[in-house]
Amino acid sequence: MVSFFSLTTQALTSLAFALVVQGIAIPEGLDKRDGPGFVALDFEVIKKPLNLNISESALKSNEKRYVPLTLIDEGTSYAANINVGSNKQKQTVIIDTGSSDLWVVDANAQCQNNVQCKGDGTFNPSTSTTYQSLGTQFEIEYGDYSTSQGTWSKDTVGFGGVSITGQQFADVDTTSVKQGILGIGYKSGESNSQYDNVPVSLKKQGIIAKNAYSLYLNAPNAATGTVIFGGVDKAKYSGNLITNKVTRSDRLSIQLNGINYNGNQYSNSKDALLDSGTTLTYLPEDVVSSIAEQAGAYLVQTSSGQEVYLVDCGVNTNGNVAFSFGNGASITVPLSEFVLQSGQYCVWGIQPDTNLPLSILGDNFLRHAYVVYNLDANTISTAQVKYSSSSSISAI
Repeated sequence: MVSFFSLTTQALTSLAFALVVQGIAIPEGLDKRDGPGFVALDFEVIKKPLNLNISESALKSNEKRYVPLTLIDEGTSYAANINVGSNKQKQTVIIDTGSSDLWVVDANAQCQNNVQCKGDGTFNPSTSTTYQSLGTQFEIEYGDYSTSQGTWSKDTVGFGGVSITGQQFADVDTTSVKQGILGIGYKSGESNSQYDNVPVSLKKQGIIAKNAYSLYLNAPNAATGTVIFGGVDKAKYSGNLITNKVTRSDRLSIQLNGINYNGNQYSNSKDALLDSGTTLTYLPEDVVSSIAEQAGAYLVQTSSGQEVYLVDCGVNTNGNVAFSFGNGASITVPLSEFVLQSGQYCVWGIQPDTNLPLSILGDNFLRHAYVVYNLDANTISTAQVKYSSSSSISAI
């Protein structure tokens, strides 16, 4: 989940760290900011203007062997329509591999910081006969300092033709986030509670065989993408999926060995989170400054002391960046993915990961990778994406 930023002169004076890192929840203890088969959830693409706010079909299987979830590309984040409650109240939620909690916006929620938080569906618990309040407080803060607070609850959650009964989630009554979030990371990454989140519940309730899913964001101008819980679509990638071990117990990260920018090689010193809830890519500062110099990107400092790399909107985007991982895995991303225009300004799509516990490979990377997250095996498998309308889905 990432709000992007509308880069105006006024916005530049209030630029904060929120350059689209909302998708990673700050884990507690690190910082107080702090039988079946598969189910696919497709995302439909809704194109919205790039909003650089600088201060951030359902395929059904009769055998229920996978659940497709339809995603909505909002220009800066990927969301999906799910339903909550006995009366199936529609909610549009960001699909976020960088966090672990599902929360929705209550019908009576207070929207903070001038955020319009009720535009994508709200939840009215009083109209659901299966709703249960757990009476305990939910609170979370994301990497862009946006926050949400509410009450832990349980109800039926449905998507892709299946229903999860008694699913724990948060009914949020105060938020500075534009819409709800479906975090699908590890249980250990959950906010101030330990419970079975959506991927775990899908397995425990017999809907999928393993707590694993594959992510296909599709091309930058595409209308659909898919996350398949418990399954993999072999028609959506080239070559072989190459598997690497997850490097953290609470985050879906792997070792990023190096970056090759138009023939120049840079080593990487941090693990990298493959985060569908973050728009840009964040790398160590020394790597970013070297690549920025080569690309012609330049730093702009705001009155608050925050810095962001911009680039000439007419910069040559011929060429690519290759990201290398263990076991010979490599993903190539075209340079065009790293120039994001808003009005007269363009933001450079590789920013420093200063103050972050790890690097982040966001949507501008993930659109060019097919990724299988296996939370049971603690592995992530990657292959170069193949944009295709064909499908060949099998259970993981």
